[in-house]
Amino acid sequence: MCQDSTDQSAYTDLMTEEKFDDDLYKYLCDNHCHPHDAVDKLDEIAKLRTGHLTLMGVREQDWDTVKKVVDQSSIDNEDGIEKCIPSFGVHPWYAHLVRGAARNQTEPDEQHYNRVLTSKDDSEKADLIQHLPTPSSDWLRTLRANLEQYPHAIVGEIGFDRSARLLPAGAEHWHGVRPTEVRCTPEHQLEVVSSQFELARDLNRSVSLHCVQAHGMVLDLLLRKANEWRKKDMKTPFRICLHSYGGSPGILPSLFDIKRPVKVYMSFSVAINGRLGNKLLQLIEKVPDDRLLIESDYNTPTGIDDAMVDITKVVAKAKKWSIQQVVEITRRNWLEFINISAPDGEHRA
Repeated sequence: MCQDSTDQSAYTDLMTEEKFDDDLYKYLCDNHCHPHDAVDKLDEIAKLRTGHLTLMGVREQDWDTVKKVVDQSSIDNEDGIEKCIPSFGVHPWYAHLVRGAARNQTEPDEQHYNRVLTSKDDSEKADLIQHLPTPSSDWLRTLRANLEQYPHAIVGEIGFDRSARLLPAGAEHWHGVRPTEVRCTPEHQLEVVSSQFELARDLNRSVSLHCVQAHGMVLDLLLRKANEWRKKDMKTPFRICLHSYGGSPGILPSLFDIKRPVKVYMSFSVAINGRLGNKLLQLIEKVPDDRLLIESDYNTPTGIDDAMVDITKVVAKAKKWSIQQVVEITRRNWLEFINISAPDGEHRA
């Protein structure tokens, strides 16, 4: 999720000078975005020139909004694919609001929050807990129902964030708000992610993953799950994308070398990654061509088209491709990641 977008001036030097052909907009596939967060602009989503958008639901409270946008979106007349692909999941910023699937579902609310939250300021934590809602016990069943309702839906946005701090009581958005010192424990985040991994595996759905200061945890978890699933003779790949990846280039080979059934993709945005400078070019260059995706990570429709053009130009420079190559390759990769058959006559990676 993008809190504050990077100004274009920070990444202008990272983009190819080739001009973007407007005829290519309809082939752009935004692998990760939140335009439905701007509830007063929902009607603008269908008007975007970007061909396809993968809408990230991050908590139970916004899953219905995702469904509303998807239900109102059109089928692309040329490729027969929905303009908006839904995603449903519990983001690490909201993981404390749900109970672990293996936990006692009747655990008192205060006991749950004291177990899954940590803070250097005990009084601040105690005060915040008094304002938190009853943690959800039915979230995993609701998540399964949503995925079954939408055959192309994926699981996301989920993941790990070791630096995120909770908002103070009553605050809904991070912009202009000073967060508390209260954090969700990595152990609870792991429990929530693991449940969603298993659900994605059961339903053969892809996963969009948020990861901040936890790439080692992600690697360990994927290696462990890959081993478990191989023992169960799992044939279909478990497709997972680390979105707006900004970690160390050194861990990339370990992630891409994970044996079947795990298949790792990487997605990049100018909103988050534009501030990385030349490191962004280095990261993109190291991603295998068939595992590369692009995204906006915008939480409003405004600016998505421009952001998608910008990240296309960045990838073109990093990979030494033409803009058309970037659009075609990332589209093929997106179709494979979402697990949608390529239209007739279109090569599928």
